[in-house]
Amino acid sequence: MANIKLFFKRNIAYFITFLIILLFPIGAYFLLVKKELITEEAFYSNLLGFAGWIIALLIAWIHIRKNREDNIIIQNNEIRKRLEIEAFKEVNKMIEKVNLALSEIGAYYGYELIKELSSNEDTLFLSKLQSYAQFNKQMEDRLLMLWIKYKLKIRSHEIVLFRFNDLKNKIDLKFKESVLHASEFGNYIQTIKTKNSLTSNELLEIKNKCIKIDKSFSSLGKGLTDYGLELQNKMLGEIFNSKIPKPKDKEPRRTFAQIISNIYKQDK
Repeated sequence: MANIKLFFKRNIAYFITFLIILLFPIGAYFLLVKKELITEEAFYSNLLGFAGWIIALLIAWIHIRKNREDNIIIQNNEIRKRLEIEAFKEVNKMIEKVNLALSEIGAYYGYELIKELSSNEDTLFLSKLQSYAQFNKQMEDRLLMLWIKYKLKIRSHEIVLFRFNDLKNKIDLKFKESVLHASEFGNYIQTIKTKNSLTSNELLEIKNKCIKIDKSFSSLGKGLTDYGLELQNKMLGEIFNSKIPKPKDKEPRRTFAQIISNIYKQDK
């Protein structure tokens, strides 16, 4: 019922015009023919000519209206596509920034700390726990800031990206998981940093926590990459008539982490 009312409201001018056109010949018939001002033959002859003009005008009117509606649709599509491309460019930059940071932070947990655990005595490792705890806090804060910046970037284009909310929510959960793992690791370091020595179980626990953090970063990075690919396929696929398939094979994250770690050491 609401749709019918809306249809009549939008097209009221057309209905009034049609009613006037319908009433005009009826009124003319009673005014001219019934009062014998003109004959019925002359009336119907003029009526046919009048109807021809009305039909021609009606066709032209419909054509103009259709062109106007098509132009509005084209303009709206152009605006929508432009906004989608702008949103994709901005969000894709943020995804690249977050992924690069995750690779760097992941190199610390997934390679550097595990390497230290394997090569150093537990007493030597303990002597570095204070610096590890401080660095972990820095990494945790950095991860939180990346999450906030990512969420703000998505929110600034929220109406454009609304149809991708399911993917966005999955990434938020992965961000939360990574932050929690980093926080748990920091709390664990605080509990053991005052010890004189570490048991093999404690060393294994540190290693497992580092691996868990690295895996959560890997999962988050993959989620961000998939999100970027989905945006690109939906927003640019129509223009280029092609789609980018999701990567099937996992990248050699450990090798990449080693490269990042070496670069980080050289910059110090």
